[in-house]
Formats: sequence, C-alpha cells, structure tokens
Amino acid sequence: MSTIENEENMKDSEEVKKEIESNVLQLFGNDGEPMRVYRYKGHNVFYTELALSALSKLNTMKIRPDDILLYSYPGAGSHWMFEVVNMILKENSERVPMIKEEMVLDYAPVENLDSAESPRLLNTHLSIDFLPPELLKDHKIIYLNRNPKAILVTYYRHLLAGKSFEYNGNFSSFFDLFMKGEVPWDDYFKHTQEFYTLIKDNPNAIIITYENMKEDLSKVVSSVAKFLGKIIPDQLNIDIVDECSFDKMKSEKPVTGSYMSKDTFKDSGTLYHSGKVDTWKKWLTVEQSEGMDARLQSELTERGIKFNF
Repeated sequence: MSTIENEENMKDSEEVKKEIESNVLQLFGNDGEPMRVYRYKGHNVFYTELALSALSKLNTMKIRPDDILLYSYPGAGSHWMFEVVNMILKENSERVPMIKEEMVLDYAPVENLDSAESPRLLNTHLSIDFLPPELLKDHKIIYLNRNPKAILVTYYRHLLAGKSFEYNGNFSSFFDLFMKGEVPWDDYFKHTQEFYTLIKDNPNAIIITYENMKEDLSKVVSSVAKFLGKIIPDQLNIDIVDECSFDKMKSEKPVTGSYMSKDTFKDSGTLYHSGKVDTWKKWLTVEQSEGMDARLQSELTERGIKFNF
C-alpha cells in the first residue's frame, strides 16, 4: 500500500468513525434495561471504544496470502477452536501464548494485526458486509456454528461477565432481544443464512460445529489439519486434545489481551462457562425452547441449512 493510499484510507477511517459514533441506539427488552449498540450500515455494532476504532480502521488492514479466517457468531466456541487451530498450524501442543482477541477483527487494533506473525488466524463475528472481499474469496475459512440455544445462553453470560459493555438485563429480556436480532452482531439466523450461503460450495471452507468438537475432538483435529494441509501424527493429535480440554483451557488461558484493560471483565468474569452442550436446558423455558425450534425449522432447515445440533 502506497503512502498516498494509506493517507486516503486513514481519512476514510476518520469519517467512518464519526459516522458510527454519531448513531447510538438503546434497545429495550421487557425488563426496561437498555442494550446499547452502534448502528452502522444496517448492523448492530458492539458498543465499546475498541469496536468503534477497529471497525473504522478495518479498511487499512493488509490481507496476506496465507491468512486464515475463523468465522462464527458470538458464543459458538471460537476461543476453543482458536486454540486448536493454532496448535495445528504450529504443529505442537504447547499452550498458545496469545488469545483469540489478539487476532479478532471486531476490536483488535489494526497495528496489532499487521505486526502479527504469519500465518495469521484472523477471526470475527462481523457481518460479511464489513469484511475485506479478498479475505472471503481465496483464503481458507473455518466456519464454526453451534446450537443457537447454547449460543444464546453463552452470549448472555459473556455480556454479564463484562465491565466495558454495560448490560444488566435479565435472561428473559435478553432472550426476547436475541430473537428479534436486537443485539450486537445482529440476528443469529440471518447471520447464519448469509455466511452459509457464501461458503456452502466453497472448497476453501470447512464447517465445524461445537457439537462436533464435544463429540470427537480428535476427529475434528484430523479434519481441520487435513483442510489446512498439515500432517498431524497420532501422538500430537492426542496431546492437542488433552491440552484443549475445557478444564485446562479455563484454568490456563487468560481472558484479556495485550491491548485490553484489566477492567474489561468483572472480578469473577470469564469466557469459559460450563463447556457442555446442554446447559441451555437449565436456562430456557419450554416455551422459549419451542420458539427457538420454530425459528430453526423455518429459517434454517426449510432453507436447506442443516447442522448436527
């Protein structure tokens, strides 16, 4: 990128930042607690300074030929997958020193992304409308999804754990906002429809679910390694599975990155909750579960979008 192009992009970034921060919405659930978001180009953007800065500068990031994209909706298990894939890429089972947030397009400083070693495992929850087109065309893409009932619960617990994003609504209220798509990163079902349609026939994309990982992580390690052109010996596969167990991840992985404030999360806040596939059963009422089932049927199954939830 030339100096002139860089200066033009920086000017564009300032204009984008002004546009985003000028449009703040408060979305209210049935308990009256506000859910604040930036509204930009028809999308709900996470209401934090980091997200504002990152999105406004995303056009200045340089895409590399060997970049890999990990794509998911919040709460799908991307921290877990980030660890697994990085061990595969490095071909060893040593604990990965960085956390997913160091490489997340949604709020990592562009300078951090540009200075990272290759190959970079970029990750995001952003709508495809915001992503660099070249990243979606000729790069390896790992698409991670999960039962939306579990995603809903995990997402809610993530938000409650944070300090920088102030949301104090109860679960019933959050459920209603989630079902209306009035949350950061928009409606889960539309988010899934758009990305699935984009990559369903793409040989450079692989679809993995959280449930796949819980059922047989060894098989997922082998599948992802083959997809990335890596040969993983049996013993290394075993070691990766062991190092990426929920208990080890929860006890050994930090939850804040180098650019994040130590006050990002509450004292007891964590991104590692139960590590199970059926915790949602303790949270959703029968009526809520049936409402989610109806949306799954009409917006995914009937459109030919099927996962092993």
